[in-house]
Amino acid sequence: MELRTTVARSSHLRRSYIEISRFLRARQWHGRPIQCTRQRYASTSTASRDESRSAFFTNHITRFDHSRHLGQTFSGESRSGWDRLRQMNPDSLPPATNPDLEQVQLYGYVTSTRPVKGFEFVQLVDPHLRLAVQVILPHTKKERHSVEDGEATHDDSSGNITSQPGHTYPHTPVKISGTIVRRSVPQKKNKGERQETSDVHGASKHQNTVQILDPYVGAVDLISHVEVRADNLMKLNTFPPGLVATRDTVLPPELRHVQFRTDSELRSRIRLRSRLSGKIREHMLKEDFDEIETPILFKSTPEGAREFLVPTRKRGMAYALPQSPQQYKQVLMASGIPRYFQFARCFRDEDLRADRQPEFTQLDLEMAFAGSTDVMKTVEDLLLAAVWPNVPGIASFQMPTSPSPSGNEGLVSDPKRLAFPQLTYNTAMSRYGSDKPDTRLGSEIRRVDSWLPSNVKGMITSFDDPVVEMMRIDMQGTDPAESQKFFKEFLDASPSARYTTDGSRIAGVAVYDPFKPLHGLATFGHEGAALVEEEFKPEPGDLLIFWSREDKPFTGGSTVLGDLRRDVYHSAISQGLITAPSGFSPLWVIDFPLFSPVEESKPGQDEPAGVCSTHHPFTAPKHGPDLSDGLFRDDPLSIIGDHYDLVINGVEVGGGSCRIHCPITQRFIFSEVLKMSEKQIKSDFQHLLNALSAGCPPHAGFALGFDRLMTMVTNSTSVRDVIAFPKTADGEDKFAGSPSRLTPEQLSTYHLTIADKVSKSSEHKISKKA
Repeated sequence: MELRTTVARSSHLRRSYIEISRFLRARQWHGRPIQCTRQRYASTSTASRDESRSAFFTNHITRFDHSRHLGQTFSGESRSGWDRLRQMNPDSLPPATNPDLEQVQLYGYVTSTRPVKGFEFVQLVDPHLRLAVQVILPHTKKERHSVEDGEATHDDSSGNITSQPGHTYPHTPVKISGTIVRRSVPQKKNKGERQETSDVHGASKHQNTVQILDPYVGAVDLISHVEVRADNLMKLNTFPPGLVATRDTVLPPELRHVQFRTDSELRSRIRLRSRLSGKIREHMLKEDFDEIETPILFKSTPEGAREFLVPTRKRGMAYALPQSPQQYKQVLMASGIPRYFQFARCFRDEDLRADRQPEFTQLDLEMAFAGSTDVMKTVEDLLLAAVWPNVPGIASFQMPTSPSPSGNEGLVSDPKRLAFPQLTYNTAMSRYGSDKPDTRLGSEIRRVDSWLPSNVKGMITSFDDPVVEMMRIDMQGTDPAESQKFFKEFLDASPSARYTTDGSRIAGVAVYDPFKPLHGLATFGHEGAALVEEEFKPEPGDLLIFWSREDKPFTGGSTVLGDLRRDVYHSAISQGLITAPSGFSPLWVIDFPLFSPVEESKPGQDEPAGVCSTHHPFTAPKHGPDLSDGLFRDDPLSIIGDHYDLVINGVEVGGGSCRIHCPITQRFIFSEVLKMSEKQIKSDFQHLLNALSAGCPPHAGFALGFDRLMTMVTNSTSVRDVIAFPKTADGEDKFAGSPSRLTPEQLSTYHLTIADKVSKSSEHKISKKA
């Protein structure tokens, strides 16, 4: 009996010890980080190991519950604390000896620490990584080591447990409790600081702050008039000590989450994107548009680009991710929804460039009972009222105030309705060699074959009756010899091979030099040199480049001379020979061909037709006296489409068109022009034809490339700079590790097999540009 009582008492004491241990560990969590450390147990007893494990995991569950409680109270406490710091008047603070000092609790990240005698200066940055404040953490005399992780802790005079800041690595999330005090010494301005800053997120200027470059998180606004004397610093988690994460660190895509912490410009761009999308939504709703989401899982239809397919468990069945919400938004117009918009996610399996991703966002809109001018006016109002005013420091649009030196031919401006000028497709191609010209560069292209000597034509081309065009590159006072050297090195560079390896033609160039015979224009003869000077008015060092082409109607997006114009300018700017143009020059390009000839390297439609839709097969033709069924059959390439592209600084930021709303016309184009079979029409587009047949009103729409627009307004070099988690140039998500390899189980579930070769017949071809 006595033995049983002793055993029972020992068991009770053991359980009590375990409970006390758990309690103390939970108390220590208030000042300790979560760390799962490997434990070694002296006892080999299974029961002992199980009890130890139970205590270990119970301890961490207790910590998780406490962390969850902190999360529930975090938002309100942290925001109010930081707002109080920023807005507080230091003159209203009581003396430091007053026991009723202003108390504050702050959440944020420790970025840097600086020990001095008796104190630790800690820089704390708020959760948004926008504001910083200096925290003074007094050293304490009594030091105690945690059994769990060996880090030092201190007990201050009030009994609070305070973590040793020297063991707190940069980027560690913490909670700090303390009192607000007036800064006794003015903040010394560091390099890069400026008084009173406004951030790029659209917030107003804040008093009592100076902008500094924090070594770990970049640009932040430091609260300079007050500081916090901490009573307690609680670490909420740890940051890997071996990971170097400063604002100058180049981090791989796998550490994108850390790059957000260190790169203040990246954070600013992403936050500006969020702010602008909100302003756009606000504007569109004010203009009586309805935001309606359309399905992501769609069907495969031949609209232009290659699609991403989503296999299903039904054998041989798959969805396709939409290239755009084109068909659904047209159906909405037939459904009594007269004004629609959405920020649509779109997917295209294309070769990637700096301005292209496999998944992208576009601001999609459609308007019933509307024409092209109505839509263009709506887009202009959106940019002028909702976008540009909400980008701090952005340059305004440059509107033409005087006629072009070459006249107003092709300019279709309507000052009563539209703010941006318009150019027809043919005029843009002949004047700039591109359907998306950067008009800030100048250097308009002009035909010179009518007065160019025949021997000069023979030197640059083998065409029988060529079109010879010339442009002047303004080298902004560069020495003629330096200009000559620059252009030679440009042509010798590998990216310029296309300009030197064409067997039927080469680029001709003359450098204007007043100290040479005929001012460096001797190639053109006396009469030709005089005409060049009269027509182009060159300055010393300017380049006069000429190129030949066949005398055929324009097709595609650019000519060789147009590409040469762009590339020469970019090269001269990168070498510092000329300054980059500034500001924003908007332009509407209209009157595109409705159809384009099929090229081997471009998506088109089935072989019998020989033509494809220039944009997509739903674009309406521009009405005219010559429009007839016979013209569609006999000369479809001469038909003009009611399409419009918005070009800003040489970048196509969006495009739209009036749509075909008559089902008879739409079916006729499918079958008679694009030569689609009745089976394909019914399979791919019967749902759309049914909607058009149900009294669909005339309608038009537009898609604004939101990623490209953000790239432009933030002056970024790639759309990857304005996307939170972008794909790489080869379409991979390095952060998450996608795409991933299919497992045998997945292949079996979705009835898939891996083929060694891709069938060419799988490509649908009815549109050149979706």
